[in-house]
Amino acid sequence: MLYRYIFILSIFLLSANSMSFRKADKGDITLKYISSKPEGRAKNFLIWQYLQKDITPTQADKAYKQVLGNNSKIYNLYVKKTKRKDILYKQKCKRRDDLLDIKDYKCFKEAYTISKALKFNKQDRKKIVKKLKKKKSKEILKLFNEPYSLNSYKKYSADAVLSFFNRSWSFRRKNLNIELDKELLDKLSTSWRISKFVKNIVNDDKVDKLQKSLLKLKGDKLNSQTNFFLALNHIKHHQEKRSLKFFELSYKKAKHTINKDKNLFWLYKVTNKQKYLNKLLSSKDINIYTLYANELVGKIPTNYFTKVSTGFFNSSKTIYDPFVWEAIRKQIKKTPKDKLFKLANEYSQDNMIPIKTLILEKAYKYKVHGYIMPYNKYLKNLSLDDKALVYALMRQESNFIPSALSRSFALGLMQLMPFLVDALEKQHKEDINYNDMFIPKNNIKYALKHIKWMQKSLYHPLFVAYAYNGGMGFLKKHLLSNNRFNDGKYEPFLSLELMANTQSREYGKKVLANYVMYKKILGEKISIINLFDNLTSPKHTDNFRVKDL
Repeated sequence: MLYRYIFILSIFLLSANSMSFRKADKGDITLKYISSKPEGRAKNFLIWQYLQKDITPTQADKAYKQVLGNNSKIYNLYVKKTKRKDILYKQKCKRRDDLLDIKDYKCFKEAYTISKALKFNKQDRKKIVKKLKKKKSKEILKLFNEPYSLNSYKKYSADAVLSFFNRSWSFRRKNLNIELDKELLDKLSTSWRISKFVKNIVNDDKVDKLQKSLLKLKGDKLNSQTNFFLALNHIKHHQEKRSLKFFELSYKKAKHTINKDKNLFWLYKVTNKQKYLNKLLSSKDINIYTLYANELVGKIPTNYFTKVSTGFFNSSKTIYDPFVWEAIRKQIKKTPKDKLFKLANEYSQDNMIPIKTLILEKAYKYKVHGYIMPYNKYLKNLSLDDKALVYALMRQESNFIPSALSRSFALGLMQLMPFLVDALEKQHKEDINYNDMFIPKNNIKYALKHIKWMQKSLYHPLFVAYAYNGGMGFLKKHLLSNNRFNDGKYEPFLSLELMANTQSREYGKKVLANYVMYKKILGEKISIINLFDNLTSPKHTDNFRVKDL
């Protein structure tokens, strides 16, 4: 009888807790409600919604004072509501194009952009240079008055020259595709901006002279990522032996296991030496590189779990509430490493499986990995393949936390952006509140609609992941404008590494690894080697590119 009472009480507390955030529909969000909440991302989300309402300038000011950190999405809404003189003055200055006529330096500083300055003629740009106070800003604008030549670039600082070269793809292709000598390259190597420069050049075959210039660079003083791209550049120019030095340097300088594994993978691909494969097989990370290595020798990783032990009762806490999740996240962060297993046991309730999984992974120092499946009841009608894909995306998006909330306010398990929720609301003619996206059933329902739409054009889990992260338009443009995922000695691996969008590139790798693991766990045959092979055949990947003959 006592157990039954406790169970009923826990359900009541769970319901009450979950309502505390869900009642805050956009129409119900008030200053009083906002002020009652602790600062953080969840509160910022409430303020962002509040600033979209029909409120007074005073109300907007009071709400904005409670924002934690700098958030452009919130600020852009706020400036449309406030009557603060300093803000209005800044905004008025930002809109000005008459840079030479602005007397007040504070206003000029707000108004100035390099794009505005470039609309002036050469003589007027010299006058604008005199108004600038920062040395680098002066140098960059001066560079636009110089001939596009090696001698011009040598006169300026490494920071200014690299900012100039990193400006845009179109500008670089049109004006800057010249061969740089070793003297200038050594100078540029002293700036931290060299990393972005190298990445941009290696990713763009239309600046062939700049690419060849990079073959002269040394990697000793450059970071892991830069050395990795230099290695790929040597491979692109059929200098495999020289690439090895840069892969080795990248491996030694890498701080994260996946980056070490990435370099071991490439060292093995180039040399076919067993020592690199053995090192890769000893890695405790589960990623596309280790899965590939394990498949080569007929093994699968064993350092993972799919379930955690739980009790009968639910916790009185609810992870449907972003404020509760923020508090738990802070608790996990503050807990000493030797106390993490004890903390994990405090979350041994059925509704806290994702939390316990997160804590255990951290306690195991990320050498043991959780591939849980806590939302099967919402995926009943899916094929095992689609279920594997959904869990692969969910694991990467939110770590299965229903109330996960990103800085850009992506929502819930599948991190649906508010604009996507708005589009789905109009498309399906349903009344959807953002806070409803913290309820697993709702979030998964609308994410599945979006995924099904993508699958009409995309047939490969990697490309679905790219589109889910960067958008369908981004992926289509990438596939059609770049010579990627075609036949070649090191394909599709070069294309995997040479996606210019860093976030989508790394996201895709992680989702693909998750997908392979979930396919194995669900008992479906899967080969990551076959998945890689299929990437070079459009009929197996997408309907954007020319079909195979």
